[in-house]
Amino acid sequence: IVVALQQLAAPENPRRIVLRVASADSSRDLPDWLAAAGQEGDAVYSLEPRGIGGTRWTSENPPNYVERSHVLLGRTVDTGRVWDVIATARYLRAKHGGEIPVHVAGEGAAGMLAAYAALWEPEIDGVILGNPPLSHMEENAPQFLNVLRVCDVPEVLGMLAPRPLTVSGTARQRLDKVAAIYSSAGDPGKLVIQAD
Repeated sequence: IVVALQQLAAPENPRRIVLRVASADSSRDLPDWLAAAGQEGDAVYSLEPRGIGGTRWTSENPPNYVERSHVLLGRTVDTGRVWDVIATARYLRAKHGGEIPVHVAGEGAAGMLAAYAALWEPEIDGVILGNPPLSHMEENAPQFLNVLRVCDVPEVLGMLAPRPLTVSGTARQRLDKVAAIYSSAGDPGKLVIQAD
């Protein structure tokens, strides 16, 4: 699997690595929502997982051969993208000597790919989301087989506790369940909801 990784900000002594997961309509520039959540000393990278950017494949409706073939094998393209994020986060952590915390970030569906990567990879230290879908029933949400039998987006975001989670572009009241889970985990201060 080939993915594209580009460094967007390179401070001399980075304090934190931020891995931004790009989507099909992402620009190569640092988006405003991520800049607002940034900290001094952030080394920012942009990842184009499989099927995005240079590795994009054609989508015809029907038959969408790539997406359908993954489902026939018991996976989805988005599951593969989550593994791309995890592998890249591990690579960046090792590249910087394993001493610098790695945070993943993304907007919309790409943000949920970042959240799932953090959920499945304990070496990811935090998540920054811009306008994430709040249900897998939304059209732009990533697709995972049978996920709604187990949980929906608020529960997934809550399972990230007590790791830092920053969410922008979503009203606080829509994240009440996430806030309640963070509160019960003992550190509600790790959940930051930024106003639009």
